[in-house]
Amino acid sequence: MIYSYECEQQLLAGLIKFPGAYAEIAPFISEEDFFDLSSQVNKTIFCVLRQALSSGEKIDEIILAERVNSLGISFEDNLNIFDYIKALSMRRVSEDSLVVSARELKKLTVKRTLCSASEEMSKKIQELPNTATYSEIVETADEIYNKKVDLFQEGDDLPINIFEEMEDVIEERGENPVEEYGFMGPHQTINNLYGSLLRPGNITVIVARSGVGKTQFCMDFCTKTSLSYKNVPVLHFDNGEMSKEEIMNRQCAALSGVQLHLIETGKWRRAGEETVKKMRQALAQVKDMKFYYYNVGGMSVDSMINVVKRFYYSKVGRGNRMILSFDYIKTTFEKFNTKTEWQVVGEMVDKFKRLVQKEVVFEGDPMIAMMTSVQSNRSGIVGNRNSDSVVDDESIVSLSDRIIQFSSHLLSLRQKTLDELQNEPADFGSHRLTCIKHRHLGPEVYRALTPVEMPDGSRRKNSINLEINNFNVTDKGDLKDLADNMDLNDIEAENGNNFFEAPQFS
Repeated sequence: MIYSYECEQQLLAGLIKFPGAYAEIAPFISEEDFFDLSSQVNKTIFCVLRQALSSGEKIDEIILAERVNSLGISFEDNLNIFDYIKALSMRRVSEDSLVVSARELKKLTVKRTLCSASEEMSKKIQELPNTATYSEIVETADEIYNKKVDLFQEGDDLPINIFEEMEDVIEERGENPVEEYGFMGPHQTINNLYGSLLRPGNITVIVARSGVGKTQFCMDFCTKTSLSYKNVPVLHFDNGEMSKEEIMNRQCAALSGVQLHLIETGKWRRAGEETVKKMRQALAQVKDMKFYYYNVGGMSVDSMINVVKRFYYSKVGRGNRMILSFDYIKTTFEKFNTKTEWQVVGEMVDKFKRLVQKEVVFEGDPMIAMMTSVQSNRSGIVGNRNSDSVVDDESIVSLSDRIIQFSSHLLSLRQKTLDELQNEPADFGSHRLTCIKHRHLGPEVYRALTPVEMPDGSRRKNSINLEINNFNVTDKGDLKDLADNMDLNDIEAENGNNFFEAPQFS
């Protein structure tokens, strides 16, 4: 069996000599870490020590031996508990080695637990009927594994005095400044105003009505961001509304610029030399790209999270970052039972937030950045409304307020209204992206927060102009750019020149 009698003794000796160090190992060491099949004595001594040290009581080896002896437990080989504890107290051990011994002991516990889980898993899986589906087999294994051990809790999740480390961290960052904090997206205007929408540990939510383009925005954003960072892996969860081939064709259209119907029918080869050239260039580019599709329709949140963990550790690797794209937040895959819809959605968002912020970490830093979307309620309908009657605030978010609470950025995506399309210059896009909530901003903070004065004298919240065409999303500047352009156009018109050239945005 997997255990170390010597390591157990070293830990007990350290606690006897340095009782104040117990607080450092208390969060992750318990009596379960002492292997009682080899000897009950170490486990018993630890239990007595823990009881005293947890209450702040001072205890020496004599008092410790008296209390253990009073329990009336008979140890193997008629062990004299007084001599045994005295021998422990005379061991050479430092306070630092005590913590090291505790961590080594915990590793042995994890190994034992994993072996036990493997044995139970083997038995349960063999007992499954031949009619069991692939998902049922995997979920059975996940359930046993996660019940036995949480490999992502390393035991040092303690409150930290941030001021102790502040000087070192700030000075180190000053000596080694970075240009970016988080994955910067493909649209410079968004980066300037709102910073990274894909920071590991954060969740960005796009809210829009059905058919507006929230799915394509998220896929396009994550794919282009991945490409900018040497093809960092993207795991895309689809809720079952689109097949793998549909998503593949849309991604191909976005990257190549070739019309979707030519791709779906295979007629792109007959559409001219220029079309074939675009397609060949896109196909050459995607060979190194990493966009993984997974259909999560009908799956529970816990099953999804297990898929993310397995994918991360098998495909991405510990210590490497990834992007999780989830299309989209809804409730059809959960059993309601006695819970309301908003409770189910709230728990789902809570679990995903915990996953990206605390469960998949490396040296304390989150490794997964998440982008998802949710349908807006009827308040978010644009239809034939005038721009003055369109709602662009958090009241349009459907299902649960926890979506707003747990998101780092919450952005509303909508098609421009008829009066906006009519009154605005033609080169400022088809859609409007408005930031409803943010936890951080980009370098142009003042521009992001200051209302924009329009040519008619009204003031409006700043927003981003986007062109969504053939599943490709293009940055067309913000509302300030648009207002400046309209002012310039008015000046030129007054001077007898109606010609203006709209600015180009990357």
